[in-house]
Amino acid sequence: MDLIIGFPDKTTAFIGFFMTEVDAQGKGLGSALITELRNAMSGIGIKEVRLGWVKGNPQAEHFWKKNGFAETGATNETEKYTVIVARREL
Repeated sequence: MDLIIGFPDKTTAFIGFFMTEVDAQGKGLGSALITELRNAMSGIGIKEVRLGWVKGNPQAEHFWKKNGFAETGATNETEKYTVIVARREL
């Protein structure tokens, strides 16, 4: 996990990258880690977590929505793909 605490403001944390090994996927480990992260961030005064997933990646979209993240309506365009910006209040 790539986590930036205090970005883009002091009460927000940003997950830049999150991945588990293939054999660990589908067993609830990722969701358990995100739950622990939310609890830890809330405990230090973080009010929301933001992240992005690549548009057209249904596995990433499903995982983040299952874990309570919602699209903000904002996107970031690159030459190769579009990133959907999402957030979850704590």
